[in-house]
Amino acid sequence: MNLLKPLKLLFLLAAALAIGGCASHNYGDEQYRLRMAIAGKDILWVPSKLDMVHKMLDAAQVTRQDIVYDLGSGDGIIPIEAARKYGVRAVGIEYNPDLVALSQRNAQRAQLESLVSFKRGDIFVEDFSQATVVTLYLGEALNAKLMPRLLNMRPGTRVVSNIFRIESWTPDQIIRSDSGDQAFLWTVPARVEGRWSFGELPGLPKLSVQIRQKKQFFDAQVFVDGARIALIEDGKIAGSRLSLDFSRGNTRYQIQGEVQGQQFVGLLNGTVRVNGTLSP
Repeated sequence: MNLLKPLKLLFLLAAALAIGGCASHNYGDEQYRLRMAIAGKDILWVPSKLDMVHKMLDAAQVTRQDIVYDLGSGDGIIPIEAARKYGVRAVGIEYNPDLVALSQRNAQRAQLESLVSFKRGDIFVEDFSQATVVTLYLGEALNAKLMPRLLNMRPGTRVVSNIFRIESWTPDQIIRSDSGDQAFLWTVPARVEGRWSFGELPGLPKLSVQIRQKKQFFDAQVFVDGARIALIEDGKIAGSRLSLDFSRGNTRYQIQGEVQGQQFVGLLNGTVRVNGTLSP
């Protein structure tokens, strides 16, 4: 784990009490004697629990087609377990060179060097835009600092944080381990803010939708031929999937489909093809 330094004495005392029973355990190897709560850049390193690592990866629905990036990868347990369990490519970014070297040895011992790599670097500088799954064990302040970059990732990217939330971003799922710890899952939403024009559809001439986005949630006003016919509140974007449910008179409508940049492709009531264009 990575715990925040700026919380200083009170936080450090709490961390020390939490791990005191295991303080003498060596989490390194014959080349590097590593104990809990070692100081690092902005953080303290504390190891991730194996059961939580598996629950985080399960919640993210990792498959062989994914690329997992662990930011602040410590001893490398998350990338190594991702590769071991799912056969997925995984990358760890870690500032401490001793931990990077330890992680590389751990990957060699697990015979997973072909799938797992570790890089010494600053998570606020390194590029992790190729990731489809990002794992974190950092702290709320660092999570908040990372949030703009995470929200700019490809829609559908899953973000999982051990113990710490991301301020102002409501998690899609709360993950609980058998030991009582918590982690949080988010899915990066497509950008849908603005006015969508859908043109002529059966029963819906000159359909347009004005959307106000709040991360993965949105409010929307639905217009037909220039007149507002419906108000949608607390709609949800699932990655790049967008669904609109509304009524005109006694007729119910549902538009479901995929956001592809400034284009929307989907179906009206499951049968009629729909194309939309975004005007911010």
